[in-house]
Amino acid sequence: MAERIAGIFDVDGLIGSVPFLSMEQGLANIMNTGLNITFLGIELTSPVIVGSCPLTIEPEAVRQLACAGAGAIVLPSILQEQIVYSALKTTAPNGAMDHSGYQPQQDEYNGGIDNYLTTIRTLKRQEKIPILGSINGSDVGIWIEFAKEIQDSGADALQLTWPPILSPPDVSADAVEAILVDAVRHLRKSISIPIAVKLNQRFTNIASVAHQLHDAGADGLILFTHVPEWDVTVNRMHWTVRWELSPIHSLGQTLEGIVHARIGGLRIPIAASGGVRTGEDAIKTMIAGADVVMVTSEIYREGPDVVCKINQGIRQFLTNSPHHSLRAFQQARPSVELGPMRKMRLEYVEPLTRTTHYFDPTPNATTNTGNGYGHKAT
Repeated sequence: MAERIAGIFDVDGLIGSVPFLSMEQGLANIMNTGLNITFLGIELTSPVIVGSCPLTIEPEAVRQLACAGAGAIVLPSILQEQIVYSALKTTAPNGAMDHSGYQPQQDEYNGGIDNYLTTIRTLKRQEKIPILGSINGSDVGIWIEFAKEIQDSGADALQLTWPPILSPPDVSADAVEAILVDAVRHLRKSISIPIAVKLNQRFTNIASVAHQLHDAGADGLILFTHVPEWDVTVNRMHWTVRWELSPIHSLGQTLEGIVHARIGGLRIPIAASGGVRTGEDAIKTMIAGADVVMVTSEIYREGPDVVCKINQGIRQFLTNSPHHSLRAFQQARPSVELGPMRKMRLEYVEPLTRTTHYFDPTPNATTNTGNGYGHKAT
């Protein structure tokens, strides 16, 4: 896999060229400190964390990202299908693939189970920044046992990624939440390193889930998992999904979720994930209630140097602010408090009715004109 580092990366079907830093750039960036923050009880030199993706399984790519000023690295998730398949190979080899859902291309995504643990040990010897392992699961099963091996390999923390799933109509929202909370309880009993839960945004009440996870033993939240784009193939008459980079105007959904999660005085740390492209974006998420940010899509767009740019943007903001440190700035941010229903309704309704001129986030402005309802002029 190492030969892919300087060339083309295949991310869930998405092909993109990723430029990397020179050694001189890396040495210059690594000296830019002063943004220390604590996340999951771990001291970071920067609030910018490289999110889970195939880039982070490559030691050379991780070296470049660390040189660019990343505060920590999250490895691509090991999938529960891979873990179940590995266990079934010894007990029921004939039906291991069918019963686990494992597919060989999954090993191309994250290096496979055996290489995964070796990579953690290699990165811990190579880098000084924290390395977080990651597991992607959607129920309570034997895959949870693999978390202990991730811990024993030297990972500083574990990310549990909980993607949105298709649930039968007789399974209530409470039941879906209970499965996740139960999984966190099992993880907490299995390992001693910090656990961060990466939630999807499909829960009815993010604040309720966040508080339940805190009570179950989660040390932090990551908001949110990347959601694939749904589509329908007309010729085959079948729905499908495809993975894309986060849209450039997607930060708003992340900000909304963070604010909702903080309702009720939630005290555990939050990492903002999704739509963070600049230092200003990072500051916005922190005002909303995040402690750190995770960046992935923008690294595929611009390369590791974007980590340095975001750090510089945060540092510039602090220089022009009355706050002497990132910690002091975060301590001064407003808390999220519930008000009367009338007031909460007004916060939604008032912007809706304030104007009839609506922002168009599409990259290319159209030359067509229309009436107040958007109908094109004839």
